[in-house]
Amino acid sequence: METTNERRCQPRYRLGEGAIALSADISGHIQNISLGGLSFVYLQSDGPKTNGDTIDILDGQNNFFMESIPCQTIIEQPVINQSSFNAMRMVQRSVEFGQLADHKRQELQAYIARHANNNPI
Repeated sequence: METTNERRCQPRYRLGEGAIALSADISGHIQNISLGGLSFVYLQSDGPKTNGDTIDILDGQNNFFMESIPCQTIIEQPVINQSSFNAMRMVQRSVEFGQLADHKRQELQAYIARHANNNPI
């Protein structure tokens, strides 16, 4: 049996379609989230790209906005495109949250509890 080396300490959850991560000069759909970080997919452009040291979460469907969450990029990798006709280059970025103030941590925890899929992935 093959084992995986799971580094995440918090369970990850899926959000609805309207949840977006905004980081420096890019934005994309959030794939999953936990109290420890999140993963999002964005359309790669030819312009300069920065990793940024903060991220914002915007979910217009649920009237939620949290800004300036300290983070660091853990991994960034191209998304494998199943269609050979699609020239768009999608990238998945996973970030780890830095130290959160207690009120921000509680706000994020409440958001995940209310709006995330109940089943961890």
